[in-house]
Amino acid sequence: TAFPQFFMTIDPVYKIPRGYNWNATYQRQITGDTTVEIGWVGSTGNFLSRERDLNQLPTGTTFKPENSGANVNYLRPFKGYANIPMLEHSGRSEYNALQFEVNRRFSKGLGFGVAYTYGKTMDNNSGPRDGFIDTYNQQLNWGKSSNDVRHVLVANYVWEMPFFNNANSGVVKTLAGGWQLSGLVQFQTGAPITIGRGDDYLGIGSTNTKPWNLNGDPDRPQQFANRNSSGNFNGISDFWFSPTKGGAAWATKPANGTLPNQNRNSVSFNNVGFQNWNIAAFKSFRFAESQFIQFRLEAFNFPNHPNWGGVDTNPTSSTFGMVTGKSSERNVQLSLRYSF
Repeated sequence: TAFPQFFMTIDPVYKIPRGYNWNATYQRQITGDTTVEIGWVGSTGNFLSRERDLNQLPTGTTFKPENSGANVNYLRPFKGYANIPMLEHSGRSEYNALQFEVNRRFSKGLGFGVAYTYGKTMDNNSGPRDGFIDTYNQQLNWGKSSNDVRHVLVANYVWEMPFFNNANSGVVKTLAGGWQLSGLVQFQTGAPITIGRGDDYLGIGSTNTKPWNLNGDPDRPQQFANRNSSGNFNGISDFWFSPTKGGAAWATKPANGTLPNQNRNSVSFNNVGFQNWNIAAFKSFRFAESQFIQFRLEAFNFPNHPNWGGVDTNPTSSTFGMVTGKSSERNVQLSLRYSF
């Protein structure tokens, strides 16, 4: 049998997850077709799933003089075993949001909806397989949830275009009249970030990502980093956030055996945001009472606006603070559908 052995386990005291939700909403009809709604929504979750390493070294263990050069597994509390992840229900989450909506039911050829949410989600683990930065200092895990999105704006619309519906020419009326336009537009801020890497400065025998110390908030030019003529980023100074502050490094590794000055996902700003623009134009050509052909033109991200990739949060990387990738090219599709 190979040593050290590895196994996983489940907490024998397996608590049942529990959630509470509340809201207060005010709605008013401002015209015969349009309503406005504003509300506060909140929730909390208790006894949520997460993992805890039962065999983690106490903080600072590997830096003690008597442990210099020792095998990490020899120092573990339970000898002969590697880390022992245990699934337990001990997590907690909080969510609060202000929500605002305007909706117009489809009338006189037009319908639309606009919804905006300003929210914040906090937790100490965002998934059942999320572990601790340091089992002996669990407060380091409390921060913004990995799915925290501070601002979300979504708008949708359907419009029966009135052009050429009463054209004198039958050909013009058939081909250019009776078109409908619909679309969806979405803007949202990015997910939280943690500045750090897998250095074991805590001395716990683990290479999981650990936050580094931060010197306040950096400057944020919010620029996209384009490659130089050689195809790399040497000499490029286009940063999404500046890696320095006051001439010194913004992020520094904590001293061995000490805790960082930031928690998980506690940076004051989030990652790069996202926007999406979809539109569709369609028209039905009816040639019998129950039969018609519908032509559709659909464009996804029709302005061809690039969505930037995530910012590099590794303080030792040559592209730390840069956004170097992008995606979401325009896609257009045409279709014909026969209905009978």
